[in-house]
Amino acid sequence: MGRPYLRRAHERGMRVAILDTPAALSWDETKAAMGPGDRGYPVTGTDDEGWLAAATAALADGPVDGVVAFSEPHVVAAALIAEELGLPGPGVRAAVVSRNKLMQRELFGRAGLAQPAHFHARDADAAAGFAAGRWPVIAKPLSGSGSHGVQVLGDESELRAWAAGHGDRETFLVEEFLDGPEVSVEALLVDGEVRFSNVTDKTVSGLPFRVELEHHVPAALAPAVRAAIERVLIGVTTAIGLRTGVVHLELILQAGGPSVVEIAARTPGDYLMDVIEAATGVDLYDAVIAAACGLPLEIGKSRPDVASVWFPTPAAGTVESIEGAESIDRMPGVVKIEIDVLPGDEVHPLRSSMDRVGMVIYRAPDRDGLDDLLTAIRSRLIFKIR
Repeated sequence: MGRPYLRRAHERGMRVAILDTPAALSWDETKAAMGPGDRGYPVTGTDDEGWLAAATAALADGPVDGVVAFSEPHVVAAALIAEELGLPGPGVRAAVVSRNKLMQRELFGRAGLAQPAHFHARDADAAAGFAAGRWPVIAKPLSGSGSHGVQVLGDESELRAWAAGHGDRETFLVEEFLDGPEVSVEALLVDGEVRFSNVTDKTVSGLPFRVELEHHVPAALAPAVRAAIERVLIGVTTAIGLRTGVVHLELILQAGGPSVVEIAARTPGDYLMDVIEAATGVDLYDAVIAAACGLPLEIGKSRPDVASVWFPTPAAGTVESIEGAESIDRMPGVVKIEIDVLPGDEVHPLRSSMDRVGMVIYRAPDRDGLDDLLTAIRSRLIFKIR
């Protein structure tokens, strides 16, 4: 997720201090993306303290002009460093709230934003009491990303099984299940002002895990719905006090308007920034760097296409062979294809985004063209699974 920022920084003549795990810094792809003036700083712990210790080492080597958090675990540490140095950033309050789903629910409720009914459960008994008469419900860890640990539960036995499997967590959220179209909003703010926003339509898997299978940019929405979403975006970012940075807001569309699922104050996952660039020509990676360094922004849509990312979902088992990836890469309209498994690897049941096996980004002049291209891609990409 962070490597695209390296290329944009190099194009601006910048040197980059890269904070990541020792394993990520040793990957060949990371080394190939690093410039001669870049330096890696290993993070030995996955908590905020680990990220801050690595940041202290980086700061000792020279002044810093901007701080970018590209993934969930380092949002808070990056915000702390940016605030300490007087640099643009989301703000510590916004970063902390974005990492805690319960804090979001409390703030959104006080701001009068529509959201699911919810309950902060400290044990399975209390959760079952809230869920009675509301089935199905959704159980969520208070923090995390990639839908990890999030599950739709149909009855009390499923809830108790989920709680038993998440016994390492002291408390969790139980929420009303809202059925409706799911969309996300990717936006860039500078000093609290929305400078760019996009609405993405998504296709998700069936119950109980609801993992994203496709994202489509831009979402096909009526002007009134789009306007309502923009109002919710402003309401949410104002409620958490977000100042500068990119955000990813998830919504469920209801008859009465959009209902807030959650917000993340960091680079959206699922290659959404790449899909947005494929559809519109807007380079959000470069814009995020400019915003983080307090530089002028140049955001202009130069392309009127539509684009999507598709995540293939082969059956669980052992990969025997993969066919068609090279021919797909040469197809007109295909922007990028990545296959993340090799023969002999295991494909796991799809429970979160971590179980995916690859992706294809593709674009076309209109949605019909997108659908036709995906049909052709599906026919060529073949996973043989044992």
